[in-house]
Amino acid sequence: MKHVTKILSTAAFAALLSGSAAEAMSVTPVLVDLRTAGSQASGQIRVINTGDGAMPVSLTAKLATLGHNGELSTTETGADDLLVFPPQAIVQPNGTQVFRVQWAGDPDLKESKTFVIDVAQQPVAMPEGVSGIQLIYDFQVVVDVAPPSGDPALAIQTCELTTDDKGARRAALTITNGSNVHGYLSGSKLRLELQDATGAKVWSQSWTPEEIAGRLGIGLVQPHANRRFILPFDLPAGGTKLVAELSYEGRH
Repeated sequence: MKHVTKILSTAAFAALLSGSAAEAMSVTPVLVDLRTAGSQASGQIRVINTGDGAMPVSLTAKLATLGHNGELSTTETGADDLLVFPPQAIVQPNGTQVFRVQWAGDPDLKESKTFVIDVAQQPVAMPEGVSGIQLIYDFQVVVDVAPPSGDPALAIQTCELTTDDKGARRAALTITNGSNVHGYLSGSKLRLELQDATGAKVWSQSWTPEEIAGRLGIGLVQPHANRRFILPFDLPAGGTKLVAELSYEGRH
């Protein structure tokens, strides 16, 4: 008899900063920050099998680039600078498998690189005569590798009023990073202010890094790049001019 396999994908870029969970598999963390040398040159990814059967998984790394609007492009070229071992394993029921990620490229890396590690559950053979749906989970873990030293330099390039796809009033910010080290919008404090035609304040509100992370996600801005964000925060109807202030604190 035949069975059907369904693949469920979870992308770290969506909004995830803590462990991702599914019915039979969880992966943590979904964001790993590394440096090219010292103790920070390696990290760990934990895969937990919460099901009642053995679960084969494989991990594959790809080099990643984000576009102006956050569109993700990946390539296998250069991905061998990041080692993942073991590359595959069988996780026993209610067990945990620790995978190590290790920078193996140039220790004097000139600017940060971003990798996406695909954590894929592999299908297993169904018993003879058994039919049904087999759910296969697929997670993505982001690994950012920074040079030995340096800090991000996030700044607001433009800010404007816009509407989202549901017609809600939103703030659109273009964030630039003039550094050779990646940064995160979720590592920043943000303040928005609406002014009327005379420049008088009609509304303002501030958000902490934790609040931004909870609503927006990671907010990665790669080195010497800019990225446009439409913020998921409700804005009142009043005011015709938007003013924004950004203070980078780093990811904790």
